[in-house]
Amino acid sequence: MDKMDYVVLEASYEVANKVGGIHTVLTSKAARMIERIPEFYEIGPYYEKKAQVEFEAKEIPTKFHKTFVEMEKELGIKCYYGNWVMAEKSPKCILLDHSNLKKKTNEIKKELWDSFKIDSMEADEWFNEPVIWSKAVGILIEKLEKNKVFGSKDIVAHFHEYLSGTGLLHLKKVKSKAKTVFTTHATVLGRTIAESRKQDLYELIEKGFKEKKSAEDKLAYDYGVQAKHLLEKACAINADVFTSVSNAVAREAQFILGKKCDFVLPNGLDLDKFPILEDLSILHKQYRNRIRHFVEAYFYPYYYFNIKNTIFYFIAGRYEFHNKGIDVFIDGLGELNKQLKKEKQEKIVVAFLWVAEETTARNIAVMENMVIHQTIEDLIERELPQIHKKLFRNLMEGSKMEEDLFENDFLLNAKKMALRLKSKKEFTPPLSAFDTPENEIVKAIKKNGLFNRENDKVKIIYYPTYLSTADGLIGLNYYEAIIGSHFGIFPSYYEPWGYTPLETAALGVPALTTDLGGYGQFIEENLGSKAKGSIEVLKRKGKTYSEEVQGMKKAMHEIYSMTKAERMQKKINAKEYAGLADWRNLIENYIKAYEK
Repeated sequence: MDKMDYVVLEASYEVANKVGGIHTVLTSKAARMIERIPEFYEIGPYYEKKAQVEFEAKEIPTKFHKTFVEMEKELGIKCYYGNWVMAEKSPKCILLDHSNLKKKTNEIKKELWDSFKIDSMEADEWFNEPVIWSKAVGILIEKLEKNKVFGSKDIVAHFHEYLSGTGLLHLKKVKSKAKTVFTTHATVLGRTIAESRKQDLYELIEKGFKEKKSAEDKLAYDYGVQAKHLLEKACAINADVFTSVSNAVAREAQFILGKKCDFVLPNGLDLDKFPILEDLSILHKQYRNRIRHFVEAYFYPYYYFNIKNTIFYFIAGRYEFHNKGIDVFIDGLGELNKQLKKEKQEKIVVAFLWVAEETTARNIAVMENMVIHQTIEDLIERELPQIHKKLFRNLMEGSKMEEDLFENDFLLNAKKMALRLKSKKEFTPPLSAFDTPENEIVKAIKKNGLFNRENDKVKIIYYPTYLSTADGLIGLNYYEAIIGSHFGIFPSYYEPWGYTPLETAALGVPALTTDLGGYGQFIEENLGSKAKGSIEVLKRKGKTYSEEVQGMKKAMHEIYSMTKAERMQKKINAKEYAGLADWRNLIENYIKAYEK
């Protein structure tokens, strides 16, 4: 494996500062970057609380002393040197405390207008904060170059998203010899148009290509994202190498930003960190039983169904009702419920919506049910030794097996529990494990008649918080909950890449993505129909919404109808196919971009 003799400085607002999906990209590929590029550094913002968790300070190497002193003396910017411990193999890392530069915010924004016509007059703090930080990054790289910190080695400065873009533009303005790479993970304007539902993004893009036109900047003003869009566009145009994370984003970026990508850098995972298939088989049973325990407590106070003849579907991600395909997921479940009832099927589907948002508290009824369930289990557990002794004694004496089997205290407590359960039989289980407002998700669930009635074959549990081993409910983290499930469903309308289906497949669970998303297109290009049922690609391109929902129902029904042996084979295949997106295979794309 060839090692590169140039320096790579990778700047992202998500280095030691998790705010979105780029954090996963950077941490998961770090080990492979270090293998290929010995002089590789991550550059991020210094926020004390987050740095305490993700950053390990080290003694500053002598070659950086002069530059760091100048940064603090001239600009009040303190530079911290160390390792980013959240990333595999802990890459070398420089964090910048840019707080003293904030007094120059208007000056920096004026400079962006004068040099690049970036209109940020009405920009908010979410624009201003990273703009100031990334300006500091640009100055740092300029000084590292000027002070010959890396000797005669070439420098590649890699900037992710508009959040780090001011640094790239600074290097352009001062005519730095450092070569720049800019990566857009999703265009600001494209994402905004998609979620607004005012226009069909893909029809807009296709029309643009047909007419050989790119988006006018006026469109960004119409949607109120002009500052971010114009900064992103300036970076794409001024970068030495412009890249995106998928063919889907490359096409979008060419229309939205008016520049064709030089390279596509697909996102991957370090699959060495994921359990092997043999271990996943054991873990699936362990975590599935934990989910079963929760589901029993959730539903059994109201009615009984065979938990061993139940499968678990889930959707997870940010609360973007349309972009993440939550609408198609719920409508598909509604159609599936009708079909299973019509077919008089026995097997139950419990569908989880792990979509975090602001919640007030855990649902009181659910908490009470958990207590009842646990109390009954504890009651039986305590009685088992006595039952064991009496059964043994009756067998030895030749007495009737049921004679005097239970203690009076147990029978009394059991009757009390039975009465508490009986009081709930006239109600239906709640739709959410938390107190949840009447949002789009709840309205869609009710519109589809998914009320968790006894005769419903599809049961819903809306879980609007981040999964945690300490949440007092399921008691599993996200990866554990995936492993315990049977099908991960991510029917996104707008998905620049798609880590959720990739992670699900890597954990040996069949997943669904769509042909509108980056990962879905990646699977289609590399596997075609071979991946069906393991990493399913729902057709959404050029389809009506009704056709998409029917396709969703069909995919759900196919998993439902599989035998246990068939599902096991699909799990094995999903794990194997996830290997296509191992960073061992994909890191070469980054090397090619740097070489250019």
